Amino acid sequence: MNYDWQHLLKTYKSHVKATDYVLEIGASTLSRTKKLAKYCRKLIGVELIASRIPKTKSPKIKYVVIDWQNLSSKIKNNSIDLAVSSHVIEHVPDDLLALKELHKVLKPGATAIINTPNRFRLARSIIEIFTGPRKFPWWEHVREYSYDDINNLCLNSPFKKYSIEPLIFGFHNGYFKIYFKKVPKTFIKYANYWEICLTK
Repeated sequence: MNYDWQHLLKTYKSHVKATDYVLEIGASTLSRTKKLAKYCRKLIGVELIASRIPKTKSPKIKYVVIDWQNLSSKIKNNSIDLAVSSHVIEHVPDDLLALKELHKVLKPGATAIINTPNRFRLARSIIEIFTGPRKFPWWEHVREYSYDDINNLCLNSPFKKYSIEPLIFGFHNGYFKIYFKKVPKTFIKYANYWEICLTK
């Protein structure tokens, strides 16, 4: 299991209550969805593509097919206690609109937990010394975020309270893993991931 997901789950557990209605944006991995649903009253899984929706008989899990940029057309405003999104926002064409829609459906005081790769993570920064900067869109990513990018997105969103935590410094992929879980202050720019907590 990837450390960024483990950390997000830990943050989630520190916020979630058994009575909560939870929104998972990008709910195509059933094992993860079940882990989230275990701690809440009801989980609504959001997927853009219907064929990616897993089959489950869990009465706690319901799926909807919708674009994050249009959440409020199918999710009632002020109805969600906690939202989670792992590696989705970098795929969304209008990320600011996505956060505005998320703000609409969250209850006052509710929290959203989002993680996303760092544009300047160590491995990518080393590769780009030789190849030049990666041009976006790339593969399915519309963009990736530096610390300043994600901070500016949060500043321009309707959320007035937020935190950005750097996760992992080093090499962390399917083939090669040598890293520090806690990012040294000097190397925050080169962290692998950002975990963002937004409070309405």
